[in-house]
Amino acid sequence: MWFRTSYYISEEILIIKCGPFSEKISIKDIKSIKKTRNPLSSAALSINRIEIRYGFSGMTLISPKDKEQFVGLILQKNNNIDIKI
Repeated sequence: MWFRTSYYISEEILIIKCGPFSEKISIKDIKSIKKTRNPLSSAALSINRIEIRYGFSGMTLISPKDKEQFVGLILQKNNNIDIKI
């Protein structure tokens, strides 16, 4: 599963792929993004992760290579996100 982990940002959707699984999150539904070292199982290949909170109670952990650039791309599409990086 590690070799098929990837993250894509389209105009309105964040797509997270991990092996045969994929998750789609509407960028307008993202509430907050923060750094974490949470060890929960996730689509993250590193323990240096970012936690994304979305919707009413959704949460996912990912580990893009360039976290600051990744967050910047999301902020270009929704600048109402609470950032703690």
